[in-house]
Amino acid sequence: MANYEEIQNFSIMNESTIDLRALPHGLRRIVKHLGVEQTIAVLTEQQGQMFYIPEKPTEDHEVVKVFGKALVQELIEANVGSSYQIPMLHKVLMQIRNQQICQALDTKSSNIQQLVKRFKITRQQVSSIYSAYQDERAHETQLNLSL
Repeated sequence: MANYEEIQNFSIMNESTIDLRALPHGLRRIVKHLGVEQTIAVLTEQQGQMFYIPEKPTEDHEVVKVFGKALVQELIEANVGSSYQIPMLHKVLMQIRNQQICQALDTKSSNIQQLVKRFKITRQQVSSIYSAYQDERAHETQLNLSL
């Protein structure tokens, strides 16, 4: 579960500082329609919940009450299916944290020890996160070269 400090750090960000590519694909639409603060509120309240998405939503459907008709309509148009599960907040925060760690190490704006203190995780976790990121990048590069 996300701790208060993680939520607070995420809350003080605004849309211009969040790279939507770091978010799970389904969450990007929510942030786009609701904004960061409202998205956090929805995730906090509804995380893990499964919502039925009707073909023809009306204002009285639960999913419309939570997300608004415009977002529900976009989900229908994107063909997400008849249901949508709200991501868990801690998973979203971990993805954002991991992206920040990799960016800091790529740009050399922080060293591992600074990241350990900042994110309150072990050196091994920082190294593991960055190693997985580098492996993924190398794999993507290899795929691009083979095309």
